[in-house]
Amino acid sequence: MTTIETDTTPDSGRRVPPLVMPVADDTRGIGWAVLAVVLFAMIFMSGKLAGGLVPALQIMWLRYLGGLITVVITISLGRRWRMMGTRQPALHALRAGCGGLGGMAAIHAATAMPVTNAAAIGLLEGLFTVCLGVVLLRERMPPARWAGGALCLAGAVVVVFGGDDGVRFTPAMWAPALIALAGALLIAVESIMIKTLARSETRLVVLFYVNLFGAMLLGGPALLVWAPLPPLWLLGFLALGPVAIIGQTCNIQAYRLADAATLGPVRYTWIVFSALIGWMLFAEQPGPATLAGGALILAGGIWLARSGRRLRP
Repeated sequence: MTTIETDTTPDSGRRVPPLVMPVADDTRGIGWAVLAVVLFAMIFMSGKLAGGLVPALQIMWLRYLGGLITVVITISLGRRWRMMGTRQPALHALRAGCGGLGGMAAIHAATAMPVTNAAAIGLLEGLFTVCLGVVLLRERMPPARWAGGALCLAGAVVVVFGGDDGVRFTPAMWAPALIALAGALLIAVESIMIKTLARSETRLVVLFYVNLFGAMLLGGPALLVWAPLPPLWLLGFLALGPVAIIGQTCNIQAYRLADAATLGPVRYTWIVFSALIGWMLFAEQPGPATLAGGALILAGGIWLARSGRRLRP
C-alpha cells in the first residue's frame, strides 16, 4: 500500500494532513487487472481480425514465440541468466499448457461466433477463478463480493441470451460456445497458478518459463496445421508476444496486490471492451440486451471494487 506519513510542524506541534490519500492494494490490483483485460481482449480478437484464415493454434504458438524472443532479449541485456532458475518447472509447464489451450479456445470462439457472445461466455472464467481461489487457496470471499460477481454473471447471461438482432444465439453457436466455456475454465486454472507462482518467483522468471514452455508445447502441433502467412502478418502475430508480456506483467502485479477471489470477477469488463471492438471493427451493432448486460457488468464491477477495498498495513 502506498502511504505518505503525516508531518508535524515544530512551531505548533499540529499534524499536517497527508497530501495524497493512501490507495488500497485491492484497488491498485483491480486497476492492473483491468489493463490486462484490455490487452488480452485485442489478442483474443486476432483470429477474427485475420478473417478466420489462420488456425488459433498457429496464432498462439507465434504469440508464445514472440514473447520468448522478447524475454530472452530482456534477460540478455540485463545479464540476468543466473537469476532464471526455478524449483517449480512442472507448475510453469502446466500453467503454460492451460494458458495456451485456453487462449486457443478463446481465439477460436471469437472467430466462429459474434465477439460479444464469445466474450460473455469467456467471462465465466471470473466465476471459476472465484470458486477455485476460495477452494484451493482458502481465500476469503465476503457476501458483498459474491453479490458483485453474481451481478456481473447476470449481465453476461443477458448479453448471450438476450436475443439482440444480428447477435442472436443460434444452435450453430453451441460448438464454439462449449469451446469458449472450456477455455474459460482453463484460463481460470492458469489464474490460480499465476497467484501461486507470484508468491515465490520473480516476475521475469514467471514470464520466461510460461513463454518457453508455451513455445515448446505448441510448436509441433502448430506446424501440423500451419497456414502460409505474408511477412507482415507473421510479424503482426509475433508482435502479440510483447503485447502479451505487458498483459502478463499487469496480471502478475495484480495478483501480488489482491486475492484471486477479488480479481476474478474484474475480468467481466472484458465484455465491454469486446463489444466496442466488435462495433468498431466488425460492424456488430450492440443492441438493448448488450447495453443492458454491459451496464449490469459495470455495476457489478464497481460494487466488487468498493466491497473489496481495504487497507493493509
